[in-house]
Amino acid sequence: MSATETITSPTPARPVPSQVQGWTMLIAANIVFAGAYVAGKFALTTVSPVTLNALRFTLASVILAPIVIRGRRQLRMSRSDALTFAAVSVLSFVLNKYFEYVGVNLSTASDSALLISGEGICTAVCAWIFLRERATWRHIAALALGTLGVYLIIERGVLPHIDPGGGAQRILGDGFFLLSLVFEAVASIVSKRLAGGFSPLFVTAATVVGSLAVWIPAGIVDITLHGLHLTALSIGGIVYQAVFVTAIGYFFWFGGLQALAGASAAASLFIQPLVGTLLAVLILHDTLSIFTLIGGACIIVSVWVVSRLQTGTAQALPDIPE
Repeated sequence: MSATETITSPTPARPVPSQVQGWTMLIAANIVFAGAYVAGKFALTTVSPVTLNALRFTLASVILAPIVIRGRRQLRMSRSDALTFAAVSVLSFVLNKYFEYVGVNLSTASDSALLISGEGICTAVCAWIFLRERATWRHIAALALGTLGVYLIIERGVLPHIDPGGGAQRILGDGFFLLSLVFEAVASIVSKRLAGGFSPLFVTAATVVGSLAVWIPAGIVDITLHGLHLTALSIGGIVYQAVFVTAIGYFFWFGGLQALAGASAAASLFIQPLVGTLLAVLILHDTLSIFTLIGGACIIVSVWVVSRLQTGTAQALPDIPE
């Protein structure tokens, strides 16, 4: 048996946030996430998805590095915990973010906004499969209601409409975006294994900093080949992604996941398109239709129903095989 295998988690079990705190953190995270796609569009006007992620996570790591340094004793963790941190970092901050922005570039904004609801379904399904959380008909009905609400908000009607253009490129973009949602859903479930042993802030900081092992080399190659062209608009998009979405939003997200079952947390994702629509009304002066109001009501009811069905705190995944 090696020395690495004999190391146990160095810190005692940490208190898990209450369910009220968990829901508060998840709602706050999704409000922050709602602005991510607008900020991403601004950034992608002058940089590629690879350069965007390299700059975003480098800036976020500068902000979060002191947290890792202060908690460096927690880095002496078991091999199982180390594999979990690596899995969350690669799934959530490398694969998810790369395919997400490749998909946004190839597809349309309306497709991306509609498909984001798929993350809630993927997270709930992963929780039912891997965490063996009970899938009641009420959970399924609530998620279906939330999906209907997202559809009504995006389409502003019962019958779907297709934006002009697209073709094979648009289908490919939608496929990449859906793939990114699967990676993020699996990362959310895997991160629940760290509940109690590590604080949400340390989980966020360590996984973001760890992603630089991929993004710094990739960013150097991309900038060398294509150059770096920044405008005030793209810089603002990168800063929002790094500070608010990565450093703040994911801290709230991981914290909420430690307190709630995965299927329940999935319902909170429907808040993103709802808040995005409200931002469009307030900032871009979009008009509200009756279908927008009905869709918003469906989302609110969906989140409320699933939160009422919550019967226990977060469960832990079995150990990853050595």
